[in-house]
Amino acid sequence: MPEALTHYQNYRPFAGFLHFCFQSLKAHNNASRRASLNRAHDYLRLSSRPDLLQTHLQLNENLAQQKREWPHYDYGEGYFYQSLAELGVSGLRSTEARLNAYQLLDRVRDKAVLDIGCNAGFLSVSLAKVARHVTGFDVNPFLAALARTAAQALDRTNTEFLATGFEDAPLCGPYDVVMSLANHSTFDGQTRYNLQSFFDRCVSLLKPGGLFIFESHTPSFEGEGIAQVCGIISQRLNVKRRDLCNYGTYLDRGRTFIIAEHSKL
Repeated sequence: MPEALTHYQNYRPFAGFLHFCFQSLKAHNNASRRASLNRAHDYLRLSSRPDLLQTHLQLNENLAQQKREWPHYDYGEGYFYQSLAELGVSGLRSTEARLNAYQLLDRVRDKAVLDIGCNAGFLSVSLAKVARHVTGFDVNPFLAALARTAAQALDRTNTEFLATGFEDAPLCGPYDVVMSLANHSTFDGQTRYNLQSFFDRCVSLLKPGGLFIFESHTPSFEGEGIAQVCGIISQRLNVKRRDLCNYGTYLDRGRTFIIAEHSKL
């Protein structure tokens, strides 16, 4: 990563592009390979968007610090898990595709939104274009820093990003919309809640009549446990829609997506 930073500090389009492409050849899995190629193409495209170079430097400084100091699983495989087209950032999962597939902009318009486990916050920052306010948090402090950098670069002042776990998050709900996108359990065990406690707190933070937006992990990780998760949600909320995602890459397809409403009674 320190070597990667030198390419942002001294921008050389083709030299940097070739370096990051070469890094992809040494990747240890498909996601890591994709992350390196995303970086390579984003870096080359900066030649037509020099106004974004300083922001990319700041974002990659955050990534470098994360690599040095965060001992847990890196969901972005060295680059970004989420994309943010407005800043010329590609991700392992397309934020723009998720916005469209789940019709998120329409669902959060003029509303106060909570994004649980927001990762780099790129989806939250995108929602802030139309939401009244978006609060996101992640237990990884370097991801929260990425979110704040992105929000500042796009002047999304109606956002707040906290570095905290869900159990300790000082949240000022209730919210019109609570989103739990692929984080009710974690690969790296960074949660103390069991499923019952997790969804109980989600409901407690939701206004009567508010929306709960849920996305599962990939089927390979979720397994048959998704039936229990869906059952817990349906016990607490009025499920309005349940679908399987059929867009994007292997990291997107097959995930369960739920829209549920908090009863006003």
